[in-house]
Amino acid sequence: MQNRSASSRAGLWQRLPVIGRLLIAFWAILLAGGAGAAAFLFHQQKPVVLAKITPPARPEAPPVQNASSIVSTPVPQEAVRSVSPSEVQQPATPIAAPTVIPAKAVPPTPAAPSTAVMQQALPPVPSPGAASPAAVVRPPSPAVPADKTAIAIVLQGFGYSDALTYDVLSRIPAPVAVGISPYVSNIGDIIARAHASHREVYVTLPMQSAHPERVDEGPHALGYGNSAADDQRELEWCLSRATGADGLTDASENGDDQPGGGYATSPDFAPIASFISSKGLLYLAGSAQDGRRTRGMTATAWIDGDTDAATLDSRLAALLPQDGKPTKILLMVGPVTPVMIDRLANWLKGPALGSFVLVPPSSFVDSGIGNDQAANLLSSSPVAPL
Repeated sequence: MQNRSASSRAGLWQRLPVIGRLLIAFWAILLAGGAGAAAFLFHQQKPVVLAKITPPARPEAPPVQNASSIVSTPVPQEAVRSVSPSEVQQPATPIAAPTVIPAKAVPPTPAAPSTAVMQQALPPVPSPGAASPAAVVRPPSPAVPADKTAIAIVLQGFGYSDALTYDVLSRIPAPVAVGISPYVSNIGDIIARAHASHREVYVTLPMQSAHPERVDEGPHALGYGNSAADDQRELEWCLSRATGADGLTDASENGDDQPGGGYATSPDFAPIASFISSKGLLYLAGSAQDGRRTRGMTATAWIDGDTDAATLDSRLAALLPQDGKPTKILLMVGPVTPVMIDRLANWLKGPALGSFVLVPPSSFVDSGIGNDQAANLLSSSPVAPL
């Protein structure tokens, strides 16, 4: 039997020419790539198809309230209906959606605190149009009986402290007037509050004192060393600060520093005092030695407010005439201190009140003090000047 050659025993793949083998390999690779791409696309499209076929279950959203109900004003109780737990549908999964807050859950917006006294409420401030003394309606001055002494009081150094301002306005009777320095930063507000409590206001006119080396009257002082133009400028500044005041005074919370050579006692001050009167303002002289010749009043007594309670009590008790003869007393008290407020308040509501009538300082207005009046005031003053 004759043996076959190796070529006759080779398979079909070996018998194919090279070009045929390459062609078959090309188509095999192409088919495999197509199948892979089809599988990839099918895999990417499968979630979308499932999402379209079986969308996830979402709970039914509760009815949304009208947007107008979400306000800071509480809804009346009649308009709020309680909902039982069975009526509320709990969602299966958290839903990232804006939460609607019912109006009942929003507390009302608290009112802004008052800015008048930093920590305590002061009487309301009248409108700007009521700042003028003529526009302020005050109770009429009580009639002074012939058998009683009339006392007017001015508290000097008012307005520096918010707490003391509150105490004066709340504890001291309204006929008691207040004196304010023009250097007080919020002087307009202080004047308005004093007028709201039916008090007269007198702004201190800073002037060189009898002892300028010991008392600094500030950068706007009138007096020695100033030219006429300087005095005019400082007077206009003070008048601008005294808008709404009832008058000006040469006395400060430090006491009466004009007698014995003060600027208010000099002839140079006469035209300034006349100009103040021409503006319709009263002029309150610190003592009879000031030689006031203009419309206003003159203080007859002084009490130092920066002392102890026992001293204040004794000086207030000595204020009334010992012989019981009725007289007129214009008392200046300063500075304003907690002890002074407490003792004065107690004295004004104590047994001594039956011996006098409390009146505003303007009750003593005259057109100018004469020499005879000055002598009477100096001899009858029960308390020496500070």
